[in-house]
Amino acid sequence: MKFHFGAIPEDDFEPDDSWRALREPGPLLMQLFAFPIAIALLAIFAFLWKRFVAMEPLPIRQEHSMLFGLAAIASFPLLIIVHELFHAAAHPGYGRHPATIIGAWPVKLMFYAHYCGELKRNQFLLIFAMPFLAISVLPLVIAAVGILPPPLASVAAWFSIWNALFACGDVFCFFLVLSQIPPNAIVRNKGWYTFWKPA
Repeated sequence: MKFHFGAIPEDDFEPDDSWRALREPGPLLMQLFAFPIAIALLAIFAFLWKRFVAMEPLPIRQEHSMLFGLAAIASFPLLIIVHELFHAAAHPGYGRHPATIIGAWPVKLMFYAHYCGELKRNQFLLIFAMPFLAISVLPLVIAAVGILPPPLASVAAWFSIWNALFACGDVFCFFLVLSQIPPNAIVRNKGWYTFWKPA
């Protein structure tokens, strides 16, 4: 695993005529398209947690409220890091492969977990879905069946709901790939852009 600051790096991959380009927007336009998905996911997960999970407010004393507020703000960078690590966990070698790159792209307001190599289409889809399933869906299911005590469920709900919002781009790209690339295809990225060919 490597770390990178800036645009998604391009390796020496040069797609020939056997590769087809995915019809996809650039990073900023993608975020614009994904914005309605973000609002919808935020509303859906807030409703699901309220409807199906018994939660209690955390027992926070008034003198600790500012500290709790700072902890809530600090949870966002933590959530972003964990979110990207779950993307990487679906890479070959569970993210330990040298072709895995974790990065931040401040100009585009993006973080990413990029794999410089060929992937099967279904593994490519799993990479998009993994943080959404692991951080948003799984805690909701566990809490809904009563495994989490109510105060802990409140903490899980915080991360689940906000991660659902952050996953809007993943959801958009998941369905973009699902609708254009056949199941038996091989997929590879060149920087931001995606190419595929039949296996």
